[in-house]
Amino acid sequence: MTTIERYIFRRVAVSSIGAFAAILAVVWVSQAVTRIDFATGSGGAIGAFLTMMALLTPQFITLTLPFGLLIGAMSVLNAMNSDSEMPIVAGVGISRLTVARPLLILALVFGAVIALNNHVAEPAGNRAARDIIIDFRTDLLSSLITEGRFTRIERGLVIYIDERRPNGTLGGIMIADRREDNQHLIYYARQGVADEHNGEPVVLLNDGQIHRKDPVSGTISIIRFQSYAIGLSQFESATDTEQYMLHERSTPYLLDPDPNDRHVQRNPGQIRGELHRRFTEWLYPALFAAIALVMAGQPRSHRSGANTAMFLGFAGALGYRWAGYFAYNQVKGDGSLFWLLYAIPIAGLALGAFMFLTGRTVGLPDAAMSRLARWRETMRAARLRAMRNRSTA
Repeated sequence: MTTIERYIFRRVAVSSIGAFAAILAVVWVSQAVTRIDFATGSGGAIGAFLTMMALLTPQFITLTLPFGLLIGAMSVLNAMNSDSEMPIVAGVGISRLTVARPLLILALVFGAVIALNNHVAEPAGNRAARDIIIDFRTDLLSSLITEGRFTRIERGLVIYIDERRPNGTLGGIMIADRREDNQHLIYYARQGVADEHNGEPVVLLNDGQIHRKDPVSGTISIIRFQSYAIGLSQFESATDTEQYMLHERSTPYLLDPDPNDRHVQRNPGQIRGELHRRFTEWLYPALFAAIALVMAGQPRSHRSGANTAMFLGFAGALGYRWAGYFAYNQVKGDGSLFWLLYAIPIAGLALGAFMFLTGRTVGLPDAAMSRLARWRETMRAARLRAMRNRSTA
């Protein structure tokens, strides 16, 4: 790389890594808050909870790393325009490709990180996190369920406990299990207690009912009991490998899945969607780099428009990401649509390259820019009046 390319590469790399770290921290905390119920037990449970969140971090990296590159690249390019560096670079005859090359190299590096993350770190971390969740459930009713609150353990499984009594018993238990398509179960009990039987954690329910519903016919059978023991293992997704979800599977497994895997049988399109998602996520750093070049990589002789460019660039990136997730959901329903996962980022890359190389950009209409300018003047005047009022008070 030339001197100017190394200069741009170094600034964009530092800015992008900083933006990525900030976004990742926000996403990590927000996801941790949604899972905090798993850490409401003992100190050991808190340690396992933090371990689980660390294992889930790779899936957050896939989402946040391209946005880190977008924000870092646009910040640097806008700063170079504001400092008149970009007009000077264009004025001395340096080509557009010289400005674009360091961003594309960095995008390829980020893309390689995402590819390695998608095919190795993310599925392995998801499997390990699931194992921890299963371990959590061995102490499920004795420490992790909040009284007076419906707790969703996983899709189709909800547990409610009315109260925890001083003697260790649980009052007012309801367990709704709809994980099986051919049978829906609801357990009611006036009280119960978490215990062990032959080394297996169980819940002993007293004075209750079991409601079993056939989803096809709608018929409901009711079984009353004075005492009923439920092994907590039946509320776990089994620890053997055949019960892992598809996003927890390795890429070699997705390429040659077990036909007896119940997740493959129930969701034939999902396995194709998950596989091709992993093969296309690495394209998004290059796509976001192209967006940054189109929105902020053109020389400007004035300092205005940086905020507008940042807003439009971020909106465009969100649009592409939404389109990618929409395509992924469509592929899960119809596996033959897998090509959409490739078409969206590749089409975006082609459009971005064309616009940058031909000097085209995207901006707000003149009418919108005029209204924005008037709004800024109004806000500035309001601030000045507020400052004068405070000084005379």
